[in-house]
Amino acid sequence: MGLGLADGRPDHQASGSEWRTPPLWGLGLTHAVNGAEELLHDGRARGVVEAVLWHGGEAEAARERFRALGRADRDALLDFLRSL
Repeated sequence: MGLGLADGRPDHQASGSEWRTPPLWGLGLTHAVNGAEELLHDGRARGVVEAVLWHGGEAEAARERFRALGRADRDALLDFLRSL
């Protein structure tokens, strides 16, 4: 996920700047279950938008496409993610 999230600790075949993104099933229940919406491997993102914007490395292109979305499309995507 890039240098901004790197912890420098390799894990098996992943370098210290690579992370496995878990399935997003249940994402919409995160706040109800945990009382907060702290995301990413270390909880530094305070919601889906921050989590997306923290991404770099291989995910940088996806982050930039997200940033380029118009408000209606971004809201639709966030509504979809919250429905999972």
